[in-house]
Amino acid sequence: MRSRPTRSARSHKTQQIIAALVPAAILLLSVTGFVWAQRQVSIVVDGRTSHLATQSTDVAGLLSEAGVTVGSGDLVFPSRDTKITPGLSVVVRHATPVVVVLGGTKNKVRVVGKTVADALVAAGVDPAQAGGSVMPPLNTTLSARMRIVVPDCFSRVSAESTSVPFPVEQLREGTLPKGVRRVLKPGVRGTKLRVFKTVVTAGIGGPPTLVREQVLEPPVAQVEAVGTGDGMSAHQLEVANIPRRFIRGGAGTPKGRRLHVVATAYSAAEPGASSSTASGVRAERGVIAVDPRVIPLGTHVYVPGYGYAVAGDTGRLIRGHHVDLCFDSMSALNAWGRRHVTIVLLD
Repeated sequence: MRSRPTRSARSHKTQQIIAALVPAAILLLSVTGFVWAQRQVSIVVDGRTSHLATQSTDVAGLLSEAGVTVGSGDLVFPSRDTKITPGLSVVVRHATPVVVVLGGTKNKVRVVGKTVADALVAAGVDPAQAGGSVMPPLNTTLSARMRIVVPDCFSRVSAESTSVPFPVEQLREGTLPKGVRRVLKPGVRGTKLRVFKTVVTAGIGGPPTLVREQVLEPPVAQVEAVGTGDGMSAHQLEVANIPRRFIRGGAGTPKGRRLHVVATAYSAAEPGASSSTASGVRAERGVIAVDPRVIPLGTHVYVPGYGYAVAGDTGRLIRGHHVDLCFDSMSALNAWGRRHVTIVLLD
């Protein structure tokens, strides 16, 4: 007697179908996943549009993937480092190499344009001034290595960027010696674009004519304090104009920024010496000569062994960390001599 099969033939066939479908399903998922990871973009190359799916992360990779070469002078928008996003449209305009003959001189130009007029602009020639004798005519479509001849008389356009001086705003300040200036806010020079036109005849350019000016970055005004302390003596500067917060009851070393210097001495009493100073105040005790690159004129200082003073003079030999103290007599000058001291800048 035959035994009955433990599984039906139908059940066995179902398992075979399932076993066949599983690999197909896995393959389908991997393919759809690959397609899903790609981004749909458009590339417009010299007016011809194509659509493709890409896994590139930036425009440079996309162009390489699409086999689009980009050389010097070619236009790519957006830039090659732009990240790829779905629906992005990339425009590429290849420059056309042409030869523009100006006054017998050959100029190789790569033109991102379509016509002879575009090539003249790229070569710095005003098409409107070149006249109708340009060969070939201005509206002719460009082709690679086209030869464009401009007549002997034409206009050349050039541009240059120049700086714009900043204005100075002055504030009257009675606590500074007369004529002394102190910068409160530095100025910043601006930038201006100037466009010139030059008429070239038989290869010889005439004088350039300014046809346009445009400020690209406006200047920022400098703010200065101008001293009005007319007739103030060095003693008055020493006592009246020193900020009280720096003086400890008239004794002791005040607070402020310290600077180690070499201190020498001079006097208006010296033979042949002048009593005038760089700031306009009279040379007397309380006025010191400084290097204004280190200590600005008008700065109040405290010098140990000398007292309060103002930076009111300069000198050819006063450079760097060197100050020259004014005394009223030769005996006081000789008594001081030359010393290394740490002064205090009070302003």
